Amino acid sequence: MTIHQHFDTVLINGRVVDPTNNIDGKFDVGIRLGKIASVAERIPPEQAGDIIDVTGQIVIPGHIDTHAHLSSPFNSNVDRAYGHAMLVESGTTTALDLAGDPTAMVQGMIKRGAGLNVASLMGLVPHETVPEDDPRPAVLRDAVADVKRRGGFGVKMLGGYHPFTPESSADVVAAANEQLAWVAFHVGTKDSGSDMTGLREVPEITGNGRLHVAHINSYTRGMIEEPHEEVQEALGLIENMRSQWITEAYLAQANGTNGLCDENGDVVYNVAQNCLKARGYPTTDEGIRESLMDGYGSALIERGGRVIMVTGKEAVEIWESASTDASLSYPVNPPTSAFSLATARYEDGTFRIDAISTDGGSLPRNVAIERTMALVEFGALSMDEAVIKLSYTPSRMLGLLNKGHFTEGADADVTVINPSSGKASMSLVAGELIMLNRRAIGKGGTWLVLDEGKDSAAATGLPYEVINLENSKLYASWS
Repeated sequence: MTIHQHFDTVLINGRVVDPTNNIDGKFDVGIRLGKIASVAERIPPEQAGDIIDVTGQIVIPGHIDTHAHLSSPFNSNVDRAYGHAMLVESGTTTALDLAGDPTAMVQGMIKRGAGLNVASLMGLVPHETVPEDDPRPAVLRDAVADVKRRGGFGVKMLGGYHPFTPESSADVVAAANEQLAWVAFHVGTKDSGSDMTGLREVPEITGNGRLHVAHINSYTRGMIEEPHEEVQEALGLIENMRSQWITEAYLAQANGTNGLCDENGDVVYNVAQNCLKARGYPTTDEGIRESLMDGYGSALIERGGRVIMVTGKEAVEIWESASTDASLSYPVNPPTSAFSLATARYEDGTFRIDAISTDGGSLPRNVAIERTMALVEFGALSMDEAVIKLSYTPSRMLGLLNKGHFTEGADADVTVINPSSGKASMSLVAGELIMLNRRAIGKGGTWLVLDEGKDSAAATGLPYEVINLENSKLYASWS
């Protein structure tokens, strides 16, 4: 008698955690045709094609990173496409490329892809991706329509680097909302900074619209008041805008910035200025140089197919060889802020900050899973809550209704975590292994596009999936 094979792959003996389906225990996960086919106490081995033994490991729906960097809207001294493998090796299965360029992202996916699902936004940079310093509404409408046609989800304002006026910032939100495009904001305008002064402006800039307010922890570094005071103020602003904003925060101390200086030797970008001010360095090229030599600042460099951080003389040489236009990093994110933002809840038990992100990718700080697991170990989050922050809520944020859970028929995107290290050891996308033993083994990827971008996606020959942002948390309650 022939026994029919029911599953392409079965993960056996893992601790499966899926709060959507009230699952937390030792189960087998059966995968067929890239979808979850069964979660059962035991799946007979004769019904499996491939068997993967994950005894002693934690099996969760694939981590969805709602803030990563896989491309750039302008020239960079580091190829951000290295971030595909770097994210995969941290356990991520889906990422939102926040503030790059969809055309550049997909070129990077073809060249250096590692199996991720990726949606991409375009960063709004005057005279690079938009033709005006403070783009008029008609110009913004055209820019949003164009990026959707090219396969992007929408746009991001880079207030810490390329700020608009508050009025023009509000026009960006309106133009994106009008076309049901994604719109994210690294806060700051020409009237404020990339700190609490910028966040205070955002409710008025949002108006009656919808907005993704990026990396809340970046505005709670103690630049205006004490970090804990800024955290409480930020949480209050978020509560007041609860039905209009989606949010995320990351858990790394290291930030990402750029060391560009003008012809007078003054640091150009507000974020880099704040990093130097935080430790008393002058906001000049000499301040950058001293901070790198002292080991406070780091420069990014590609080595062995990954991006790493270096300090000292090597960092200064990298920064100078790029004519100061180099990617840098400073350890300016207080752990107390990160802890508070990751765990803060409303009275009904739901989280005030929607998701835990990395703001990594090509930046070597893809620690969302391991730092979240540290919070679980500490008792600040339950394992269920960790999955909600890492996988389920991010899936709702992006409108990826078939991800973030192990319901039968859901996408077989899976992250496997070693509980002793807190790090991901294996991950699958659509039932295919893309990472094993912390090394990326996947290729290419799947491009997540809107309906307007499907022709651009089809022309690349890459797998793609059309997403409807009406299903996203950003627009689900839109009326």
